[in-house]
Order: sequence, then C-alpha cells, then structure tokens
Amino acid sequence: MKLALVSDALDPTSGWGRYAGELARELIAAGIDLRLISPRLLARLADLRDYPDHAEIPSFQHGRRHPLRVLQRTLPPLLRALRGVDVIHCMVEPYAPGVALAAGRRPYLVSLVGTYSIPSGRPWMERWLLRWALRRARGLPAISGYTRRRVESDAGVRQTSVVPLAVRAEDFRRTDPPPREPGLVVSVGECKPRKGFDLALEAFARLNSEGIARRYVIVGPASPSSPYVNRLRTRIRELGLDRFVTLTGVVSEDELVDWYYRARVVTMPYRLAGSDFDGFGLVLLEANACGTPVVSARDSGAEEPVVHDENGLLVPPNDVSALTAALRTVLTDPGCWQALAAGGRRRADAMTWRRSAQQLLDVYAQSLGRRLDARV
Repeated sequence: MKLALVSDALDPTSGWGRYAGELARELIAAGIDLRLISPRLLARLADLRDYPDHAEIPSFQHGRRHPLRVLQRTLPPLLRALRGVDVIHCMVEPYAPGVALAAGRRPYLVSLVGTYSIPSGRPWMERWLLRWALRRARGLPAISGYTRRRVESDAGVRQTSVVPLAVRAEDFRRTDPPPREPGLVVSVGECKPRKGFDLALEAFARLNSEGIARRYVIVGPASPSSPYVNRLRTRIRELGLDRFVTLTGVVSEDELVDWYYRARVVTMPYRLAGSDFDGFGLVLLEANACGTPVVSARDSGAEEPVVHDENGLLVPPNDVSALTAALRTVLTDPGCWQALAAGGRRRADAMTWRRSAQQLLDVYAQSLGRRLDARV
C-alpha cells in the first residue's frame, strides 16, 4: 500500500514542520512506500526536499486563508498528487477539508497538532468544514493526551489516539556547553498569551526580590506590534525589572541550545487563551535533553512530555503563587535540581522519533485493519 503524507512546509523551526518532517524521515527509513505532498520549494529539510517521490502543493499560509480560497488553491494539485495512493495522512489541519474531498473512498487520517484542531471559535464555514473532515477521517492521531481530549470534546469524535512529539537528544548534546548561570530563568517561544510569559514574569519578580532569581530571559520572536508584547514590556517597567528581563527576539538554533544550557530552569506556564492552547510543549523536552529542569502547567500539552517530580514540576494553570513556589524549589534545592536534571535526560532519551513513528504505524494498522508493509 502506498501512503501519502500531506503537510505544509517541512521546516524544523515550526511545530507542524518538525512533526511531519521527522516522522516522514522515520517512515522512509523503515521502508514504507511513501509519497510526500507539500510546498516542496519551502522545505528546509534538504533530504526531504530532494526526496524523489515528492509532489508539490501550495502552502495554505500564502494568500487568503478563507477556507474556500484554500480549497480552491489546493484541491486541484491534491487530486493530481494523490493518484496511485492508497492511504492519505494529513499532517496539518487546514488541509483536512481538501484531503477529505480528494480522498474519495480512500481512507485518510488527520493529525491533531493543537489550536488548529478545534472547530469552535472559527467562522461558520471553516468550523463546519473542519468538523466534517475530522468526523469522516479513519483515524485522528493527536500529539498529546490533552489535545486528544480537547478535540474529542469539541468535535464529537472518538477515532483518536496519541502519537507524541519527540526529540533527537543527540542534537542537543554539547561536549563543551556554556556554564550554568546562577538564578537564570528562561522561557522559549513566540510571545503569545497562551505561553503564559506574563505569569512567569510575576513569579520572577517575587523571586528576584528574594534574591533567588537573578535574570529572566524570553527567547523567541517578540513582535513590536503585538499587544501582548507591549503589555509585557509595560509590566516589566512597572516592576522596575528592565535590568533583569530580556526579550531576545529570533535566535539561531545554536543560540537557543546555549540558552537551554545556561538556564538554571526553563519555565513554560501554558494556559488556555480563548480557544488557543499549546498542544505539547516541545521546548520542555529540548531543555531536558540539555539536562535542564523544567516547570510548566497542568491541564495543558505539557502533561505529555513532563512527568511531575521526574523531569520537571507541574503546577495548576494561572497560579502565580504555585509557579513561584515550584521555581523557588528548583532554584534553591540542589538535590531536587540534580534529580530533575538526570530525569530530564532520561526522558529526552526515551521520547525518540523512532518510538513515535512505531506508534504511528500501530495507529495505521488499527485504523486500516492491516499493517503497512515495507518495500522489498
């Protein structure tokens, strides 16, 4: 049986691109008869861009995102690209309605990656099309148990499973890493309300006044036109923390890894912001690969990579006092820090892309009633 993976740009700097790209690599390595369908020229993973059986479709992120416009742009190339394919796996939800139409009677699956999986809160046509596509799918692998529960509740679907994100821990190991910076608290990601950086800022302010936390660094895009970024900067000034808080903006992969190593703790106090949520929290696993303990929130995608008291601490969402207490523990208790650092390395070593790919093959077998055979 020939499998098609449909994705937007195969770009390791995005959650979608990393998930689709790494699983595609593992399926190819396993000998699965695979066709990639994506905006090929935008792929930043060279081995996949040059993969021989790679068909081109336009990126849904270019041009108007109205669902009918996306369908109009993507359906004709999808119909051509899916010729000779037996099973289709749509890795990014905005393509799901087009895949559902192009599939005809063929089975298809749709990955549930996060916010884009939730029909509610969208314009009525987009909401209807996404719910229709999800309900017709043979299988719905989610990146976390939290994402799975959210989509089941919102879309009324039950053919779900979990195939988590993973990490190549060896990519984060350094023979001569930068030294740890005492009292350094780091968060990673684009400045958005669902990341909870404002909660981390309030917790840092309390710990800074106690002389425990010395610096807070937010690593990632911070658009000057973002109302959330402007609120953060205003609050930093109000707290008198200009000398202690840094928003780095975009950094290179090497710089990001350096921040993971320099941090005493990485905190991501995720929260539900309207219908927006973080489906997994990959930065927590990346920090663990660098031996850095993490603090995050329950009732979020972080419950997938983080096992409380093993590789990090989990606190109730939107609870600054609980977040402050957890950060205080990690920053002041050497025994706790060492245990979480060691547990983090073990967790990162265990959550591999090969493991996730095997789970995905099991989902295919359960959804299709047979296993996909490797090419001979």
